[in-house]
Amino acid sequence: MFETAKKDKMSTHIIRQVREAILSGDLKPGECLPPEKELINQFGVSKHTLREALRTLEAMGFIEIRRGAGGGPVVSEVTMETTRDSIANFMHFQNASIHDLSEVRKIIEPYLARHAAESFAAQEVEAFQNIHQRCEKVFQQEKCLVGAKAEIDFHVFLAQHSGNPVLVMILDFVNSLLTDIKHHVKPGEDFSREVLDAHQKIVDAIVAGNADDAEKYMLEHICQVETGLEALRLQAEKNPLKKMAS
Repeated sequence: MFETAKKDKMSTHIIRQVREAILSGDLKPGECLPPEKELINQFGVSKHTLREALRTLEAMGFIEIRRGAGGGPVVSEVTMETTRDSIANFMHFQNASIHDLSEVRKIIEPYLARHAAESFAAQEVEAFQNIHQRCEKVFQQEKCLVGAKAEIDFHVFLAQHSGNPVLVMILDFVNSLLTDIKHHVKPGEDFSREVLDAHQKIVDAIVAGNADDAEKYMLEHICQVETGLEALRLQAEKNPLKKMAS
């Protein structure tokens, strides 16, 4: 299945071949890779080089190295969480700002809200309302929606309804980074109340099948969140003690 690894960057060559085999379907989730001795012979590398490559593939989410008798590298299904974390690690070094993330949301989410208002079936309306009710319950208990799964689900659900896995990945990733920012700047109860009120307007518009209002209210919500978070960021930078505490 595999070719002898080139002497320069041998582990990289192994990673590329195994990754391509998984993505092409030659290796499927749950399938075991050949035994270590066989892989060493196929790639023509040392045990150390092979294990280094396999550890990297495991960190990338392509395989799971099972321990004990009958263990070894097993192909994993790359999850949304693994993908999100990999992209997030990259983006943290690109200094993605609140404005950068909000710009992506402004392009995508008003469209998703309009699409939902135009196409939600009864069961999707009910599921969306249930997510909003979970947000309300979290706010009643915690007086804060920062980091709440229901608040993120509110937005990701609209992307899932589109049936476009790229949009789902983007929204999940963007919301993850925004959550990190919120944990840093620590928005208070008023911020979460405004988010909840905005969500209610979006829900009402979608349930009523009013696509124009759904699109408008979603854009207003994103702009409101951007403005609020940016103000809190500036305040944190001006207050060294608050910045150190965060």
